[in-house]
Amino acid sequence: MKKFLKWIIIVFIGLVILGIYGSRETPEDKAAKERYNKANQSQKACVKTLGEGAYSYKSLSWKLDNCNVPK
Repeated sequence: MKKFLKWIIIVFIGLVILGIYGSRETPEDKAAKERYNKANQSQKACVKTLGEGAYSYKSLSWKLDNCNVPK
């Protein structure tokens, strides 16, 4: 029973560490969010449309480029 509890705790700590490092925001992410915030309403609507369709897996930067949002 102690071994089982020990492994559960180790797995939990590992998942917490992965969650912390996986949620870090890169400079590219920050730049893309800033570009999105500066976009006008029609450009934001374009990005939203691309995000819901077949291109939902593409990055925010790609969507912004294809919606002609200035850098």
